[in-house]
Amino acid sequence: DLPPEGAEGYLFPDTYDFDRKSKSAQLVGEQLAEFTSKWSSLDLSYARSKNLTAYDVLIIASMVEGEAQVPKERPLVAAVIYNRLHEGMALGIDATLRYGLHIPPTESLTQSELHNPTPYNTRLHTGLPPTPINNPGLASLEAAVHPAHVDYLYFVRKPDHRHHYFTASYQDFVDHEHLYGY
Repeated sequence: DLPPEGAEGYLFPDTYDFDRKSKSAQLVGEQLAEFTSKWSSLDLSYARSKNLTAYDVLIIASMVEGEAQVPKERPLVAAVIYNRLHEGMALGIDATLRYGLHIPPTESLTQSELHNPTPYNTRLHTGLPPTPINNPGLASLEAAVHPAHVDYLYFVRKPDHRHHYFTASYQDFVDHEHLYGY
């Protein structure tokens, strides 16, 4: 069953074969079926050991999908989320704020947007956002159930706008923000 918020997070991104006569309900049905198939293959035991629900894992996977562009970084982004949740820190995931305010990743966030009290502002609110922010693929789902075992609490996008620099040190994070021109 879908949560009352809707299908966000449950529509599995993949290639589907349809023609002009196909109905949207058919597409949604196939995406939901594919999600169910992929989801059932995941081992949620690590997340459960951290007192996270299956829906929490889906939300984490959606944040990983929204932040990580380089495949090997997905488990690292997931680790930062898990570590920050454990520490009771705000997650600071800009992709959640972009989702909440409908701001594309190609636009910079303004200071007023960074302080907007939307429930999706994970800079202001601790814990997870209320819903998934996209429909994560299998790699992000797998990263959310098997985060890297590292002590990282911070990451900053490198100047190539694809890779991230990860660290456990706040000062190192700030230094790299300045180094990268943020």
